[in-house]
This record gives sequence, C-alpha cells and structure tokens, in this order.
Amino acid sequence: MLFIAEKPDVAKAIVKALGGNFSSKDGFMTDGKVTVTWCFGHMMQLKDPEDYDEKYKYWRLEDLPFVFLPYQRKNNPKTVTQLKVIKSLIKEADTIIHAGDVDDEGQLLVDEILREVKNKKPVKRLLAPDTNIKAMQRSIANMGDNSQYEHWGFQAEARTVADQLLGYNLTRSYTIKHRAVTGERDVISIGRVQSAVLGLVVRRCREYANHKKSYYY
Repeated sequence: MLFIAEKPDVAKAIVKALGGNFSSKDGFMTDGKVTVTWCFGHMMQLKDPEDYDEKYKYWRLEDLPFVFLPYQRKNNPKTVTQLKVIKSLIKEADTIIHAGDVDDEGQLLVDEILREVKNKKPVKRLLAPDTNIKAMQRSIANMGDNSQYEHWGFQAEARTVADQLLGYNLTRSYTIKHRAVTGERDVISIGRVQSAVLGLVVRRCREYANHKKSYYY
C-alpha cells in the first residue's frame, strides 16, 4: 500500500497515525508493508508554448492567439528527483492512497501524476482536514474511492489551462503593442486572476483619491 501525500508534513502525520516501525528512506518512509511518500506541491506543470514549437520562443503578434489543445504536461524541473521516486513506488504498489489536501489543487497534484504513469491500480482517497493523530486515524478508517473526488481535480485543471491560455496570449499581445508605442522593454503582465484583483485595487485607490468630505448623519 502506497500513500502519496501533498507535502512532507502530511506524510509524517500519516506515519504517526499508522503507528508501527517506519524507517526513513530517500524520498519515502516504509515499514515493509506500507509506504508513505510525498510531493512538493505540483510535480507536473503544463508545457510552455516553446515546448510545443521552438518558434514560440519569440514574441510575435502573427503567432497569436495560440491554443494548445489537447494540452500536454512536463515534469517540474525543481522536483524531478522526488517525482522519479514517486513513479517507481507506484509501480511497486498494489493499492494507492491519494493523500492530497482536501481541495481542488490537492486533488489535481496527485491525480496528474497517476495519469502520467497511466495507473490502473485501485486508488483510495484520504480526506484529512487535520493532521493531529486522532483526526488522521479517523480519516484513514473512512477512505472512499478516489473516483468520487476526481471532479475536484478537473476543476483545478480547467482553471490552470484557462490561466495559461489567457495569460500567455494577452501578456504577449499587450507587451508587444506597448513596446511598439513606447519603445520601452517592460512586460505588461495580464492574468485571469491578477488583472481582476489589480482592477479592484486601482478602483478603490481612485475612489479614495477622489473622496470629498460630506456630512454624515
């Protein structure tokens, strides 16, 4: 049995809740029957435009908009070593316990690894909102099938794809136009979330700057 936790702290909490005599290895802990490993956040990421075609290294209006569907993933270069450990452990396991955080992103970051290795083995879902021992033990005793929660990951995945397509296309187009007009080399960063939040902040700042005193009853 293999537990895949979202982060090392959760992996340690799982080991404490399981009890037994676990020994630490390079990238995982095991007692010979149960193995607990961990991610460092997202171990996979969407490919960048230049990964699909070298020509996208250069920012040109005539290449926009680009849409990469079906989209593809690549290994996060910062976590390659740990990802290799997780993949090798999946091959050896008979049952896998998905122990990502109880949210959309937590669901996706383990699911995307399982899809990457084309896993066909049974997967249970550990929903542990708390890492104290008693809460973790209750969660372990009440695990359901991972397929019940995959839709969480698909929601996160849809946002990720939308963020990339909107961000890359609009950032490049605004930046190219800005440089053509001003001659400056700044990057005008546009994002699905960041631009909306920045808009709220700017609007509030303008309201504050234009505030006029009035009587309040």
